[in-house]
Amino acid sequence: MKIYRTIEEIDFNSNTVLTIGTFDGLHLGHKQILTELKQESENAGARSFVITFDPHPRTIVGSGDIKLLNTLEEKLQRFEQAGVENVLIFNFNRAFSQIDYDTFIKSLIVDKIGVTKIIIGYDHKFGKNRAGNKFRLIELGKHYNFDVSVVDVVEKDGIVISSTTIRNLIDNGDVETAKNILGYDYEISGNVIDGIKRGRKIGFRTANIEVDYDKKLVPKIGVYVVKCIIDSNIYYGLMNIGTRPTFEDSNEIKIEVHLFDFNNDIYSEKIKIHFLKRLRDEIKFASKEELIEQIKKDKEEANKFLANLVN
Repeated sequence: MKIYRTIEEIDFNSNTVLTIGTFDGLHLGHKQILTELKQESENAGARSFVITFDPHPRTIVGSGDIKLLNTLEEKLQRFEQAGVENVLIFNFNRAFSQIDYDTFIKSLIVDKIGVTKIIIGYDHKFGKNRAGNKFRLIELGKHYNFDVSVVDVVEKDGIVISSTTIRNLIDNGDVETAKNILGYDYEISGNVIDGIKRGRKIGFRTANIEVDYDKKLVPKIGVYVVKCIIDSNIYYGLMNIGTRPTFEDSNEIKIEVHLFDFNNDIYSEKIKIHFLKRLRDEIKFASKEELIEQIKKDKEEANKFLANLVN
């Protein structure tokens, strides 16, 4: 997969099929678009392009407080896994956000890249103030001699698949339903940082995690069954996201993971965490002993879940 970060790197070729979008989460709906992109380009003997944006437009326009499902690195990895050939990443800034939808299509797509067909999702918006839509794109296609294909809404188990829907699911801790419509485990990455080693003192050693992207959406406070990848090795465990109310009086959210059958020193290591299941809310216990008993129950429930997952 070739990655372009400026439009000047791309040779003009009018026989180009492309799609445009932010593709946050690269969910099953997005994959339908990418499947059509591949099929249409192969049928036409054309090159294919995905055009996306970094940073995400909603971090620049509007309130800017959106939390994202993917980092750029994760998104590019999933593009490659989906068989994408070429990706152009536009640097999205305030100036770029002021480009009118028709100028964007004519000056950047038609004149600089070349296009025979554009494939978009049913709800795609583009250009200044998101004024461009499928209807206006179809009109531009007639004027500039390219076809437009609109991929209809994609549903699974009665749920309309969208990045917003998935963000809401994860924000509510429903990582299992989120996986079902993402097509993969929701994940975060970060570094293991030094902690106060309280878990070790109660018999459940934990690693404290600092997420490496401040715009990444972290699931709802609670206890989760997780799969962790450290240096290409896979481990399973329990993750707590919360304020540790049994021991601390703080509003600061902390993330820590207890890996099963694991005692290695992993401080400063990079760790990738896949969320498999949410077990419960975070609880303030009356004593350290009550917390220990609950962790034992959590571990037992997690192992039952993992056994069924493997079988």
